[in-house]
Amino acid sequence: MKSYCILFIPVSSTSGIGEYMRSMIIAKALLARCPNSKIHFILNEKASYIKDCPYTVHLAKDTPTKDSATVNRVISKLSPDLVLFDASGRANQFKHAKSGGSKVAFISFYNKKRRRGLKINRLLYTDIHWVVQPNYCMKALSWWQRIKLSFFKRPYPENIGPVFQSCNKDKQQEVLATFDLADSEFFIFNAGSGGHYVSGELATDIYYQVAKAFYQQTKIKCVVVFGCNYPKELPIDSDVICLKALDNMEFIALLSAAKGRVICSGDTLLQCIALHKPCISTAVSPDQPARLKLCSARGLVISAEPTFQSLLQHSLLLADDKNKIYKKLYENIIKEAPLEALKVILDDIENLLPSEN
Repeated sequence: MKSYCILFIPVSSTSGIGEYMRSMIIAKALLARCPNSKIHFILNEKASYIKDCPYTVHLAKDTPTKDSATVNRVISKLSPDLVLFDASGRANQFKHAKSGGSKVAFISFYNKKRRRGLKINRLLYTDIHWVVQPNYCMKALSWWQRIKLSFFKRPYPENIGPVFQSCNKDKQQEVLATFDLADSEFFIFNAGSGGHYVSGELATDIYYQVAKAFYQQTKIKCVVVFGCNYPKELPIDSDVICLKALDNMEFIALLSAAKGRVICSGDTLLQCIALHKPCISTAVSPDQPARLKLCSARGLVISAEPTFQSLLQHSLLLADDKNKIYKKLYENIIKEAPLEALKVILDDIENLLPSEN
């Protein structure tokens, strides 16, 4: 049976968590295919989630991009078959991994990150480049980028959409039973990792207050997922189900089963669209407004401001799935082709690595 040593190096900070969660999803799925593989992570020692990572963790003094000494030392020690940089990495780290015999994969998620991955000092040492956005969120490659890729015979970056773990109906029902929820009879609220601030206030706290007010007005059950980086104790609330965090499959189960979703404009927005699930979304970090604008322009999401009043007002619109706004939103979403980003990544890794170890 195939077994590999794979090193994940996601962006690792005290605010966002998207890159880490995506790497966790890929790692879990890889182990399901190749159970004897050895999985390692390099993570920021200040990140709150390091204690929960089930794989071997090597601590960096900051986000790994800023700690090349640690990254290169770990690469030399492990000699991994694959190093996967998720929106992270300096050129010297890519070169060091490649010169040691490792295959190098890079994940980008918006135009600026993709452009960085296509600089010659990274492009020469990258074996595969995935862009975890649908086509409509990305600009076409420039003529200069296409020339570089052709001249150096490097693989073109592939727009594969959001990475998430599918959830079958049995698993979904199991998750719903855990929280005493019924299919299509609750709303889910999530502002991402829990560490993002809007005008000096935690975005998650705003979402929580919206959920409380929404429940009071509609009596529809509400679930608030506060996120791994939420810095406070969770509130005790008889009206709202308050959860710190969920693994990806559980989260996808709730997203899929909910009557409505009030989310931020990170990966979860694209996951909802890929799942064909209507949602309200607002931007809570610098990389999110452009994505929200693109999705809103295509009629794939109801866009709200990151304020209590705007979020509540728009959430109430979504409570009635018979109204024209909801129906139009749903009609637009179901036209989008379903994406299988995780399968693409797993297949590509399998083709990239030697068939026997």
